[in-house]
Amino acid sequence: MVERSDCILWEGTVTDKGYGWERNQYAHRKAYERAKGQIPPGLQLDHLCRNRRCVNPDHLEPVTRKENILRGESFSAQNARKTHCERGHELTPENTYMRKDSRGGRQCKTCRAEDMRRYRRERKDGSV
Repeated sequence: MVERSDCILWEGTVTDKGYGWERNQYAHRKAYERAKGQIPPGLQLDHLCRNRRCVNPDHLEPVTRKENILRGESFSAQNARKTHCERGHELTPENTYMRKDSRGGRQCKTCRAEDMRRYRRERKDGSV
């Protein structure tokens, strides 16, 4: 996490996830509401500076849960930002298959077709 020089770091209690905590409330939410008013219903605050201890209201933006997750560094956020598959094919809507199994996620249609051809060829040859 890169700390910006204009971050205001919470110096009180910090949660195990790194957020400031004061009297049963996240410190960044309290700071935002004091400076800018209520957080709109259904939205949560995203730390634009990526520093969870920061309580600078100018570093906080109300966004949906989905937007906040996708802006982060989780595995799903990193995958959502990918524009090409592992083999270099572009992940366009036309070339992307949305998995319906328990694994979920996206799959490149070109790679899927290549994998199926290889599987069928190997079965025919008796190597599977």
